Amino acid sequence: MRRRNLLIGLLAVVVAGAATESVADPLHLAGHSQAALQRGKVSLVGDSLNVGVEPYLEDALAGWTIEADDVVGRSTETGIEHLQEKGAALGRYVVVSLGTNDPRGEVDPFRADVAEVMRIAGNRCVVWATIHRDGDAYAPFNEVLRAEAAANRNLRLVEWTSMLDAHPDWLSGDGIHATADGYRARAAAIVTAMRGCPRAA
Repeated sequence: MRRRNLLIGLLAVVVAGAATESVADPLHLAGHSQAALQRGKVSLVGDSLNVGVEPYLEDALAGWTIEADDVVGRSTETGIEHLQEKGAALGRYVVVSLGTNDPRGEVDPFRADVAEVMRIAGNRCVVWATIHRDGDAYAPFNEVLRAEAAANRNLRLVEWTSMLDAHPDWLSGDGIHATADGYRARAAAIVTAMRGCPRAA
């Protein structure tokens, strides 16, 4: 009986500890050791959604070198120009947030742009979030990203559209940008995507 009571007590402590960790770390980052990623440099090239995620990514990747080149309203074409300028100076991980400001009918140019981003990145890990704007208007763009990710294991997607479907409260009133909780969740998803990359320069 004594032994049984001891086991029950230990179980209660474990459950309480798990609950505490879940409350303290709602994004469940505590369960993932940063040892899975070798610290280095992360390059951000993107638009206002990357601007919003910057402070949360800095928190999630404490001790890393994070170089951000993010501009509100940036198109994919302009983002590629900046990637080309950086060239060999890009970090081992490249976080891209582009496509949201492209004309919705320009699917074929976007497909060519995604291929060009991967060419520039070489064997670096590219993390790109799917695009959410005005409902599903950008679904063809997301199909391009998913097709490229299926063909290139170094492209890891953050399924931002699915995340917003599950948590509509993470989307701000303009239907494009995120709330603070949304950006925090997006940053956590970026780190998870980085862990899934098979190789990086």
